[in-house]
Amino acid sequence: MNEIRRAGLEQLAITLRAVTEQLTALLDDERQDIQDLPDPIENSGFAERVLKRPLTELGAARVMLVGASKHVVAAIAKNVQ
Repeated sequence: MNEIRRAGLEQLAITLRAVTEQLTALLDDERQDIQDLPDPIENSGFAERVLKRPLTELGAARVMLVGASKHVVAAIAKNVQ
């Protein structure tokens, strides 16, 4: 891999790290909102709103971003060796 592509990968790694941090903050806020709801929500008006919240999707996106970041960092490391 040439220096230009390696530099591009390093920039991508930085961008992925920043996106992961932003997504983590959003996920933490979403979790806090869920925790603030009353405990027995199954039979309440809150239940439908909670089920529509993006908590699961945000969590899955974060897992994928962390995995992608690890692969990019591994590709950079293989190029350096």
